Formats: sequence, structure tokens, C-alpha cells
Amino acid sequence: MLQTLIFTAVRAALMAALGMLAALIGTRFLGIQHGLWVVLGSFYITLGLIYLCGGAAWMIRQTHRLLPRVSAISGGVTLGAVFGLNIPACAAPLLAVLLGGAAAQAEASGGMMYGASTLLVFGLALSSPLVLAVFTQRGRRMLNAIARLASRMPRVTGAVLVLLGLWSISLVF
Repeated sequence: MLQTLIFTAVRAALMAALGMLAALIGTRFLGIQHGLWVVLGSFYITLGLIYLCGGAAWMIRQTHRLLPRVSAISGGVTLGAVFGLNIPACAAPLLAVLLGGAAAQAEASGGMMYGASTLLVFGLALSSPLVLAVFTQRGRRMLNAIARLASRMPRVTGAVLVLLGLWSISLVF
């Protein structure tokens, strides 16, 4: 639960900083976001291919070896930063409006504050389903059921990750 809160706080804070940056650089921010979609899309494709090639067991073993070395706080911080840099493609239209508003407000006074506050709320909203799932008994049961299914279906998981990666990259073009 603590890690979920840390993840949410870091993601929202990073997005607030991105909102301030958007107010400073205006429409050029969308180019940066497109680059992040390509990087994370490539990461998804790589993970998917590992799953499709039968490497899921190896990857899980590696993860289990690394997890004890990750401090309780840095795990949530790292994931919050990674997900804060990758705004979901389905939210791109809303993001464009928020960034446009931040750029327009930059012409007037308060552009950086507007960008920071709107993207802070946006980041909190993006993480709210995860917070709700982790902090409710029903949500935790659903997450556990999904986790059990994912370990039984490495080929499907791999295919979904590859498709997600291709979709993320295709949004740039």
C-alpha cells in the first residue's frame, strides 16, 4: 500500500514538473512525449518478445534475484518516474488540451503554475484506479487473479505486450 502511494505521488509530481516544462517550451513538448512513447513502446516489445520466446521463467527468476536489493522506497519511486514519463496514449487528446492550455497560459501570467497544477491532478487521476484496487479488498482479489492468469499465459502476455508496444510507437506517426 505504501509503495502504491509513493508511486502515485512520484508520478503526479513528475507530471506536474512536466506541466511546468510544457508551459516553458510550449508545443515542442509533444515531440518529447512522442520520443518517450517510442522508448517505452520499444521496451514493451522487448518484454513481449522475451515472453514469446519462452523467456518468461528466466525473466521472473532475474526479477526475484533483484527485488531483495531494491529498497522499499526506491521501487515505488522508480516505477512512478517511469510511468510519469510515459503518458498513456489513450489520454493523448486530453494531454494535448492540458499542454495547449499551459502553453497559452504561459503567454499570460501563471502559465507554469497552471501547467503544474493541471498535470498534477492529471497524474493523480491516472493512478487512482491502481490506488483504489490496492486499497480495497475486492481490488486486491482482482489484481491477484490477474497476476495468476498472467503467469499461466506467457504467450498471450507476450503478444499483448508486443501489440501494446507497436500501438504506442504507431501513435508517433
